[in-house]
Amino acid sequence: MMKRIVVTGIGTVTPFGLGVELLWQSLLNNKNGITKITDNNIQGDVVGIAGILPKVDFTAYQNKLPFILCRIPEDDSIKTFFVAANEAITHSGLDFLNYSKTNRVASFVADRSLSRILYIDQYAPLIKKCINEQGIFSERDFYQLIEQQNIDKNAFYNDCESFNHYLSRVYNITGPQLSISTACASSNSTIGEAFLKIQHGFIDVAIAGGAYNFDLNAMIGFTRIGALTQNPDPETACCPFDRRRSGFVMGSGCGILILEELEHAKRRNANILCEIKGYGYYSDSFRSTDPDPEALGITRTINACLEMAKLRPEDISYINAHGTSTQMNDKYETVGIKNVFKEFSYQIPISSTKSMIGHPIMAAGAIEAIVCIKSLQENVIHPTHNWKERDSELDLDYVPEFPREKKINNVLSNNFGFGGQNASIIYSKFNNHEN
Repeated sequence: MMKRIVVTGIGTVTPFGLGVELLWQSLLNNKNGITKITDNNIQGDVVGIAGILPKVDFTAYQNKLPFILCRIPEDDSIKTFFVAANEAITHSGLDFLNYSKTNRVASFVADRSLSRILYIDQYAPLIKKCINEQGIFSERDFYQLIEQQNIDKNAFYNDCESFNHYLSRVYNITGPQLSISTACASSNSTIGEAFLKIQHGFIDVAIAGGAYNFDLNAMIGFTRIGALTQNPDPETACCPFDRRRSGFVMGSGCGILILEELEHAKRRNANILCEIKGYGYYSDSFRSTDPDPEALGITRTINACLEMAKLRPEDISYINAHGTSTQMNDKYETVGIKNVFKEFSYQIPISSTKSMIGHPIMAAGAIEAIVCIKSLQENVIHPTHNWKERDSELDLDYVPEFPREKKINNVLSNNFGFGGQNASIIYSKFNNHEN
């Protein structure tokens, strides 16, 4: 019999600020976390709005996170990510410092190399000089400037550190580390792979999730491929599934979940938040930036997720969509949902968390997982912010304007990344009497 996996702790940092409850109440109140960029290093040269990582007063964490505050003073983003990890670990009730070293605990957190984040402020002024009037970045000019100023160009691409490394050193985690990079599907992938590792008995506990802090370099790349909206108004720019949608908005944040094998959680009388029942992952094998127009990869991914969970399409109470506000993603996610759920598609409420926080890329699935768990706990679905005008091809229930109360037993969370990488997870209410 396969082991059952439950979630016992959650923590997050989003553009709304610190903590799960602040995120959840902001979503229920249909607030907008997307703002104008004021940081001079990334302001205005490409896109002027984003979901920005909050400023944090770390004095309240001096006793909780002394290693981070002392050893990494030059990078607030890493310390901010640790606030999310600290919330999840505290929530779980596990004493990682005294528990992890001799037990089977893993760290599976999706992130870009954090050393690149450490260096971005140094390079941002040079990057700006290498963008022409059409907004195109010249890599050749960039390297010429580096050579002229005698800067070590290898430092910029130093990929030796990840958030997993910091987590393992701070919390004495000696189990496996896995930094997955499957674009926008990354943290669904980390949660899914942690789920499988526990299910097959390799580990008992995993810290899983994703962390992302956008920078000018990322904005340049996404702008060059036409993925970001050019709408400068933070209130109307992100409108998933709406006829006016014109591209996604960059976001930053961190979401952390503590996953445990059920019997392990029960032995310590843990507070079980939900059960993870299904995980699906398939690729499009199409273009690197465009979804498969038949949504075959998305369809296979959702079907595999349902099959693993042993659930029928009509058992799904709510879909937390990838919902990026791009023309193609929203269209083909809708196609994939219709392929799987058929006529029942019209009965399932669907909403996009990204409509209020932007797209935090590698952290998206983990933050949305926390939203799914809160929906299960409170039987409420948050609305899709700024959905006002129906697209004739997008005719499902995207939960506009107001939160909706509904009995929720199983939630499907979708994340689809560039390169045709599709990952879906099913979160379910925990029932102790299931076999």
